[in-house]
Amino acid sequence: MLAPIPPGYCGQILELGAGTGALTVRLAKKCPEARILACEINPTLAADSRYSLVQAGLTGRARIVSDSAEELLAEMARKGSEKPDFIVSGLPLGNFCRERTTALLDAIGGAIRKGGMYIQFQYSLLDRRRIKARFSSLRTVPVLVNLPPAVVYYARK
Repeated sequence: MLAPIPPGYCGQILELGAGTGALTVRLAKKCPEARILACEINPTLAADSRYSLVQAGLTGRARIVSDSAEELLAEMARKGSEKPDFIVSGLPLGNFCRERTTALLDAIGGAIRKGGMYIQFQYSLLDRRRIKARFSSLRTVPVLVNLPPAVVYYARK
């Protein structure tokens, strides 16, 4: 999932839906100079993400906020924050209603730097057309070793 992010990358990375921080830890190890901002709506999981970074000896390498992706993206837009080169997401788009998914994809498309990449882990291809409509290129890679099988969308703006 993180293969397109160069080792040692030192720009801005946004992670949506950090969960317990497994991907956040990998990002922090792979890109120690990157500015990683991760959000997790569940306060318990956000605390778990912070703890995972501490346990891995990566304290201070990522900032975890306990907020929704929608709120974080809206706040970034309001503040005119630096646009990330990479947005990595584990959000369960397939579980959201069509309107919420559409609004999220619009916000993600607006938040990412031109030429940047949106990487989405998903268990279905239901949102493929919606993602493709917002990005100049899209590659979908199956993850068959995952149970259940999943896909990763790599979308470039």
